[in-house]
Amino acid sequence: MLLNRCLRSIARRTIRKTRPFVIGITGSVGKTSTREAVRCALGNTRRVRAAVQNYNNELGLPLTVLGESAQDSSLIGWAGVLWRGWYRSWRRQKDNPDVLVLEYGADRKGDMVYLTSIARPHVAVLTSVAPAHTEFFGSLEDVAEEKSQLIRALPDDGVAVLNADDGRVRGMKVLARGAVVTAGYATDADVRVEDVQLSMHYDGSFKEGQRVSELRCLVRAGRDRAEVVLTNVLGDGHVHSMVLGIAAALQTGLSLENIARNLRAYAPMPGRLNLLPGVKQTLLLDDSYNASPAATHMALEALATIPITGETHRIAALGDMLELGAISQKSHYDVGAHVAALPIDLLVAVGEQAREVARGALEAGMPQERVFTYARAQDAGRFIQDHLKPGDAVLIKGSQGVRMEKITKELMANPLRAKELLVRQSKGWQ
Repeated sequence: MLLNRCLRSIARRTIRKTRPFVIGITGSVGKTSTREAVRCALGNTRRVRAAVQNYNNELGLPLTVLGESAQDSSLIGWAGVLWRGWYRSWRRQKDNPDVLVLEYGADRKGDMVYLTSIARPHVAVLTSVAPAHTEFFGSLEDVAEEKSQLIRALPDDGVAVLNADDGRVRGMKVLARGAVVTAGYATDADVRVEDVQLSMHYDGSFKEGQRVSELRCLVRAGRDRAEVVLTNVLGDGHVHSMVLGIAAALQTGLSLENIARNLRAYAPMPGRLNLLPGVKQTLLLDDSYNASPAATHMALEALATIPITGETHRIAALGDMLELGAISQKSHYDVGAHVAALPIDLLVAVGEQAREVARGALEAGMPQERVFTYARAQDAGRFIQDHLKPGDAVLIKGSQGVRMEKITKELMANPLRAKELLVRQSKGWQ
């Protein structure tokens, strides 16, 4: 596509002209949360530009480099983007970033090579290798090979930041020509998280600005140690994003103490296990951006940590997990079995493939009267709202093709803020 080629050329020239320090992030799960953790960890100590929304492909990545946004179908808008980008690539601007924090997404083989040809990272962060987009890759090994291209793109003095708790990721240290920093729970990780404590303050209602949860942990990096406190954050996914973000930010020369202080501003991005007030004094766990098996299992574990009392319930609204290819049926079935094994009171499966989630839950012993299936998110949302009681907690998760954010919008206490708080609210999606 001509537009993509033009953006690629202008973005490459802009990077050669401005020479920012590039922190690149890829992985099957947690790219955006890790990007946000890196951005928060850096604070105001540098001029930082990070990707917005899901700007991680052949269109979005160069737009981030240029500080621009997509213009839908506006020819005049795109002409303006190209003109401003060309001008920026020749004339240094005052707002040029010192640090670029970029996401590198890969749906098919070759995507990573294309993206790294635009912006070669100085620090490469690899979050995970898990079943996602396997319909196009063929196998998990092919996914790992594609993700590893970010590590291979590092210069000799580059740094690979690897998830110490993911065996496939950890094994990629042999691919790095320069330094390797591991981060995670593992006792031998270079940046290690310990003593994670989650305190819940959920009393059956959730109002705007209320502190529902507080996650505290100790992070060690060499001889340094610091306490990190995250508010309204649930799940191991955010913990991994946080510690990987710390490891990346340390490569810019910031102290662990400063990074820990900066991370108090960390908050989940829209659609990434974000806590929202729901109607009828309920709590929503909005994880509607996308779904893969690993991320769905983590989200279910997070739902199980929400305290409930009396007649209140934990409800899981789960949509299709798309682009899984040959492993789709088993992956959906296993999710259903996981639901049945957890203290979850109601399962609402949305979409054709999610029927396997319902079957997995039923065959694992979940009563028939607690399992429901719907073809469309809108119908599922209305059903859940009719059955909500004050104090209920609802997890909403599914691939973007199922549009599970429509359920969140149906259930959120303040739908007028949907454009600010939910994913896929732009004119193009609507």
